[in-house]
Amino acid sequence: MYKRGFLMRALLYTPPAFAALKAKGEITLEEAWNPKADKDDFILPMPCGAGMVMRIAAVPAQGFLQDMESLFGCDNCGEQDRGYYDSRRAVALSGPFTAQELPEERRAALPEGRHFYLIAKYETSRLQWRLIMENACPSAPGAAPALLSEDALPVTDISWYQAVEFSAKYTAWLLAHAPRVLPRFRDDAKNVGFLRLPTESEWEYAARGAHAVPRDALAQEDFFPREAGSSFSDYAVFRPEGAARIEEKPLRIGSRRPNPAGLYDTAGNAAEMVLDPFRFSIGGRLHGAAGGFVRKGGSHLSGQAEIMPGRREEAAFFQNDGPLHAKDLGFRLVLSGINTPSGPRPAALREEWRKAGAPAGDAAQINLTAEIDRLLLQAQSPKEKERLSALRARIKDNNIALERRQAQAALELVRSSAYILESIYNYAVRRSEIRNKLLELRKKKEESEAKGLKLDVQAAEKSITENMNTMDRGVNATLDYYRSRIESSALFPRETLDAAFAEAEHEEKLRDEFAQARHRIHLYKKHVELLRKGDRAGLSRERLNPDIVPERFR
Repeated sequence: MYKRGFLMRALLYTPPAFAALKAKGEITLEEAWNPKADKDDFILPMPCGAGMVMRIAAVPAQGFLQDMESLFGCDNCGEQDRGYYDSRRAVALSGPFTAQELPEERRAALPEGRHFYLIAKYETSRLQWRLIMENACPSAPGAAPALLSEDALPVTDISWYQAVEFSAKYTAWLLAHAPRVLPRFRDDAKNVGFLRLPTESEWEYAARGAHAVPRDALAQEDFFPREAGSSFSDYAVFRPEGAARIEEKPLRIGSRRPNPAGLYDTAGNAAEMVLDPFRFSIGGRLHGAAGGFVRKGGSHLSGQAEIMPGRREEAAFFQNDGPLHAKDLGFRLVLSGINTPSGPRPAALREEWRKAGAPAGDAAQINLTAEIDRLLLQAQSPKEKERLSALRARIKDNNIALERRQAQAALELVRSSAYILESIYNYAVRRSEIRNKLLELRKKKEESEAKGLKLDVQAAEKSITENMNTMDRGVNATLDYYRSRIESSALFPRETLDAAFAEAEHEEKLRDEFAQARHRIHLYKKHVELLRKGDRAGLSRERLNPDIVPERFR
């Protein structure tokens, strides 16, 4: 039985120590595979004391049959006539691993209810390539490695087929020399994790910042959030417009800042191969014709528009002189696994499938699939059973689609309600400022009269009062709209809305500057609970206003 998580064993792996001294132009072994070591690194060993560093990419999926839906790609990516290449399209993403594959002491690092895969922290380096493909250490056994700076460059000028071969050989090496670092599923003695090229969606999710970035930013921004005052050149090796100096080759791995997920060089340096064939992006989905493979991220030869995570280029598997390879094209790997291992997973999948598309929360709602199940038991002929089974499958698929749209609608309800609360607060603050101006004006009038002077403030007082009345109307109208949003919560099953609250709170935890937004979400949740309990008196303007607006602004 699998008792310990693979990530802890990988994390505790320590390569042999080598001499720190090096000649000019030489680098240490670690500089060629982990130049920016970090406490959250998960290290897979490699021959000769080297390693490959992986990072978690957690996906907000609440079950094995649930996934994260988003919009990836970008609108033209800097060129108006290439929308069929890059336009934003719907994607669905999840991961094969859950918290059960993590040791208990590492589970806190994984967002609650998340599935995950792992992706390499850096592009595969020349050293890592040689260690696996040439099966040769960089120096004689026991001697300090004599590595040059070029060994830390990303490996390029290889074909897609060679990259796939590398992933297979490296997995086979780990199975032979360090099998316990690979993930294994509970009560499954057969299946094991494996290395492969990432899918385009896996790559783009990680390149955009994965779980370290709010979901709306994942879908709406062209680049991951950057630190204040930083530029694209701080994160990417590329060819800026009008630059006086252009890099003639990629730089060493990790030479720029990481993205929010702790990954380096997802923008620029070496372009990266993914597992998927290229298909046009038209009408919000991928076209049916599968062509060459997709290269992502741009390279040191690319302009700024070409290093955006949503940018995609088609590359041929073969050209007339053989498999395609390019001097600016490399890759990074993901650590993934089978979706259907044995052990407890099959039973969990069956149970999730049984519940998928079934009515929730409303006992009066007719469960059509259950009704068809009853009719199936009474069916007399094979043809009748076949028709009922086909109808059942179609209804279930439609219910699942509705379920997903409902989950997205619930999340949008929570988000928008939090913003409405922010609007009410802002109206109240502005009204308070106007009121203070009115008090100051009246005070000046009283002081003038005390000195025997007459100060005509009637026009100004009237204007300020009208502004206050406008603010009052704005507060009341927005409060009424907010109350309608509370009423709208009754349209959703409790579990659907609760999942939306959890997701919205997780998103806002990623925005340090929006700590107040989390308070608004909790406040909306509190008011929804009042509705669930039937306490409509607690949802009056008089009761809501003190909840939303601090006393000093009322």
